[in-house]
Amino acid sequence: MYTLKYQKKEVKLDNSLSFWKYFNKEERVLFYNSLNDELIIGAKRLKTFGQGESYNNYLYIFSSRTFFGSVKDQKWAEFGNETVAFEYYLVEKKGKQTLYYFEDLVEIENLGIKSTEHLYKISADDYEEWKELFTNVYHEISLQKVNKIVISREVKIVCETLVNTESVLKNLLEKNQNSFIFAYFKNGKTFLGATPEILVLKEKNNIISYALAGTILRNDKDDELQKMMLLNDRKNRYEHQIVIDKIADVMRLYIRDVIIDETKILTLKNLHHLQTRIYGKDNSTLSEWVARLHPTPALGGNPTYKALKIIEMHEKHERGLYASPIGIISENGDGIFVAGIRSALICGNMVFAYTGGGIVGKSKCDDEYIETNNKLKTIIESL
Repeated sequence: MYTLKYQKKEVKLDNSLSFWKYFNKEERVLFYNSLNDELIIGAKRLKTFGQGESYNNYLYIFSSRTFFGSVKDQKWAEFGNETVAFEYYLVEKKGKQTLYYFEDLVEIENLGIKSTEHLYKISADDYEEWKELFTNVYHEISLQKVNKIVISREVKIVCETLVNTESVLKNLLEKNQNSFIFAYFKNGKTFLGATPEILVLKEKNNIISYALAGTILRNDKDDELQKMMLLNDRKNRYEHQIVIDKIADVMRLYIRDVIIDETKILTLKNLHHLQTRIYGKDNSTLSEWVARLHPTPALGGNPTYKALKIIEMHEKHERGLYASPIGIISENGDGIFVAGIRSALICGNMVFAYTGGGIVGKSKCDDEYIETNNKLKTIIESL
């Protein structure tokens, strides 16, 4: 049993990703929190936590779950459903970098993060597969078994060289300032992305979740008009309301006074989304709240159980960590979990990019496919 505490040292690296690169053979995690402009990178597994085990003396804990309870696809093997502390952490906040180490101090050098413009091919046009998936789930919606199902695509991208993960992360961090940037490296593979979606965050006894559903492409000529169109679009507002109602209903099982804020626009690099904050006070753990809320109708559908069964039946790829809870918890139990969307799994020169969209009664197959392509830009642009 470890009883040591982390020691710390201020460091000055030209780029925090030097820390990521330094531990290139070790299991690693990166998490950028855009709410407080804090970057945390952990390296070298120190401890794996069992359910309900105390986090005392462990600075930050990384936790992830697969979208479904188990995975069959080998490329997702050993990813997710774990809660882990790391031996080393680099924390960058307000321009200051602090290295935390459990026992042995290491000297991190400036390793130079080169930008790589990857040459790649998207391996096949998957529109017909999408059309079949859309038709199948739309049929279930028309039978009124469900009112929303979130379907997804796995887009295979083949690069001419091994993917330079540091370059991809550098691009994600620079181009997606309103998003949460995450990366998890294990067994030679990296799952990474830039998600706008908070599943749940905990600050003392404040429990906060965000409904995020409803999307429109940004417009260079009149972006304000695009925002107004999205706020007043009946199909998008309906889809968004399903998510609000479900999150609020789950929260009301445990919280007496649930507050729902006014719906606002979240603006990202390429898209606008509808976003609504929902919150209240409760003393349950963050992990308990993750289990209660995942997946929201923004990630699975509504009613949840029926929607998940339909997804399992008709989606041909495995979601793995896509659209799953990915989070950082501090030793006092506060923290944040985001949904692993706008994401990709990198294996050597292969990039498996994931993108999806919510289908409701007024959805159109071609429009939804175009929307998934717009969401895919987050990963494509990072290459």
